Amino acid sequence: MSAAASIAVSAWCPASGDHRGVHWSEGLIRSGAADGPAIDLPPGAFAVPGLIDGHLHLILGGLGLEMLDLASCTSRAEVEGRVRARHATLEAGRWLIAQGWNEDRWGGEQPTAAWFDGLDGRHVVAWRMDHHACVVSRSVLAQLDLSSTPEGGEIVRDAAGMPTGVLREAAAWHIAKPAIPAPGMDARRAALDAAVRHLHALGVTGVGSMEYGVDLEHVLAPRRHDLPLRMAITLLDRDWPLDVTQGVTFDRTDRLWVVGYKSFIDGTLGSRTARMHEPYADEPTTRGLWTELAADGLLRDWAEHVLANGLSPSMHAIGDAALTAALDALERDERKVGRIEHAQTARAEDIARCAGRIISMQPLHKADDAPSAPSRLGPSRLDRFFRFRDFANAGARLVFGSDWPIVTCCPIAGMRAAITGIDRTGAVVAPDQSLTPIEALHAYTLDAASALGFPAGCGTLQAGAPADLTILDRDPRTADWMNAPPRVLMTIVGGDIVHRAN
Repeated sequence: MSAAASIAVSAWCPASGDHRGVHWSEGLIRSGAADGPAIDLPPGAFAVPGLIDGHLHLILGGLGLEMLDLASCTSRAEVEGRVRARHATLEAGRWLIAQGWNEDRWGGEQPTAAWFDGLDGRHVVAWRMDHHACVVSRSVLAQLDLSSTPEGGEIVRDAAGMPTGVLREAAAWHIAKPAIPAPGMDARRAALDAAVRHLHALGVTGVGSMEYGVDLEHVLAPRRHDLPLRMAITLLDRDWPLDVTQGVTFDRTDRLWVVGYKSFIDGTLGSRTARMHEPYADEPTTRGLWTELAADGLLRDWAEHVLANGLSPSMHAIGDAALTAALDALERDERKVGRIEHAQTARAEDIARCAGRIISMQPLHKADDAPSAPSRLGPSRLDRFFRFRDFANAGARLVFGSDWPIVTCCPIAGMRAAITGIDRTGAVVAPDQSLTPIEALHAYTLDAASALGFPAGCGTLQAGAPADLTILDRDPRTADWMNAPPRVLMTIVGGDIVHRAN
């Protein structure tokens, strides 16, 4: 820390909404004068409680930092060009893994295995931006067992019945994914460190991360006392009957703990696999898919089993029918600790049922999906899309996150999307559903901390609270979020400065 004289930093405390001068000294935030060394910050710097990403995939995100990124591609030629360029840098026999493609960015043409021809037989897997579908090269197709389609999945075929290379939902997860060489534990540990550094640079001090038990045991648990990031783990292991042993016996620290288990009810809006009450406007032959336990009629049993063991059932529900199913499964959740993830489309009658419930949303998913929402939903259902304001007014507990690596884990970008309604094309979508800066901050601080079981005081700047802070270059309440959103100057976790902007 700087030995310069103490300087006042404006701060916002979400517990009371007050605004006060604070000083930093010896790992504590104190009102008024402080005698210890101070953080040397420019005029106008503003402290908020450490920002929390309520929903991401930490190790997958860290591994994704090394994957070929196709998110900005706007044509088949651009996809093929980037794949060829990466192919040229890889040694023979190594798989080429990519992520981020979105057919809506180039008019809707689905990629096929033919896009990867001419790569000397290189095995290629490219995940759609939502990771609910992938396209593989012909060399990968040749080694997959495509004789049957898993429940809740789809092997896309052409008019002649031949596989195109695209696998969706359970077909991607249970057919394609097992064929891909899994990164070793050393690579996963390195991915953890890379992910934490990346998050710190974006002002993130804590996360709600979706992870498998094997990674909890071998990658995360050995670091549970000294992780430079607070992590609430939701376990993705969901075989039925569910063994919750790992969740209920895990040795919690103030840096790592298990908060619950996750189940997938449906797919995604972009892939038209999110389960809807009515057919898709641009594909009237489908209402999307039920997946996993929901497809087997076991969702309520699963949720009640998780609740009975004192844990939080977290349910992926993007379609409006999936949201209805999640709410039905939580009818006996009197403590209202169950979490509904995404809730991208909602009928009015279900909005009212969300009072007091945890609705975990990702504002940048709105920014990504908004351009295709009119075609997917049609004009009569656009009012069901990303109802931030309606959920808040109904008394839902909004928690915001990113779903990284699906989109960037930058909470400032997420807040900008929630506050302005801007989408990835620059258009402002449904501004009546936008939130105030204070509401967005709550969803990234106090409400996220409360929903995910963070240590007492996290999400606030009250006396005695853990010293987790994000220092911004300006007051987020009055910033021009459309044109000049705040910038992260410093990230502090447990009194330690873990990032300082250049």
